[in-house]
Amino acid sequence: MPDTGTRRMFRAQPQVQFEREQNHRATYSARRLKPSTLLVTVEGEVDGTNHRALALYVERNVAGSTHVVLDLRLVDFFGTAGFAALHNVNVICSRYGIAWTLRAGRQVRRLLAICDPDVVLPLEAPQSVLDDLRAGAGDRELLVGRNH
Repeated sequence: MPDTGTRRMFRAQPQVQFEREQNHRATYSARRLKPSTLLVTVEGEVDGTNHRALALYVERNVAGSTHVVLDLRLVDFFGTAGFAALHNVNVICSRYGIAWTLRAGRQVRRLLAICDPDVVLPLEAPQSVLDDLRAGAGDRELLVGRNH
């Protein structure tokens, strides 16, 4: 005799905008690009005060996804605790069998060059010249001050 009962199933709705979450100096938002692809965008600063919240936000919103794109290009500061958050996202996606891609700007790429030199995390190729710019603190005056 077949089993009977209620089974919960998650079905992604492509047009749903997920709740934005403000956590210290970072804002997380998520939306569906396709029914099975989730885009999570992070703005602000990721550090020791909010890195766990980032991983939990991703985990709460991945239901029904087969692919997650984590976009960190709008991050102004990315501390070493942020790398722990990326590792946690990697574990979460692996646990649920979800492929994921990391979009990163200069701040995040600088830290990943140190913490992930073997490129274990699924880092997307740079989208613009600014993503891959290797300017240092000494170049700030050239980039900002005297370039009218």
